[in-house]
Amino acid sequence: MKKIILLGVLMVASAAFSNVFGQVGKPDVADNANPQDNNIKMRSVEMERVKREEIRAEAASYAPINTKIEAKFPEIKEDFEGIQVSQSAIIAAYTVGKTIDYAVIEAKADEINKKAKRLDANLFPSAVTEKRKEEKKEKEQKTETIKDLIVELDNAVGSFVSSKIFANIRVIEPEVAIQARADLLKIRNLTEKLSAEAKKMQ
Repeated sequence: MKKIILLGVLMVASAAFSNVFGQVGKPDVADNANPQDNNIKMRSVEMERVKREEIRAEAASYAPINTKIEAKFPEIKEDFEGIQVSQSAIIAAYTVGKTIDYAVIEAKADEINKKAKRLDANLFPSAVTEKRKEEKKEKEQKTETIKDLIVELDNAVGSFVSSKIFANIRVIEPEVAIQARADLLKIRNLTEKLSAEAKKMQ
């Protein structure tokens, strides 16, 4: 009886060892991967890393978030809401009534510009003010009517106020900060042009 039990134990142990060594001996799937595929994957990962580093570097100079931003919340909220109110007034001045109220358009454009400047200073206090490469590609000599400027401004304001930067202002991705500041600078540029054009029409 003891011999039978001992034989059974030896058979089980032998099977276990065989299973373990069998697993160890099997080549890993990754080892059989095509070296060319691995190289492509490594290059892709490296390119992505470099791209992310470039974005972080751009955000650090072009759109560095204010480290003491919480103290500026009241002003940020006031300007955030004020820009939208003034933009609505501009659209109403252009579309409502028998004639276009250019005086209101000029005044509200100036208000938006003023609020956008303060927002820029509160959100990105140490930012570089020079234009980005994408912005430099835009045609500076393009002739824009007041209607064109109002439409562009409305799109820029819409993009800015819907930015994820306001979802959680304490944790902001570099790409989000860059886009938010690009929108702000575009708003400032458009309101300057709009104000000047509206003044000419009075």
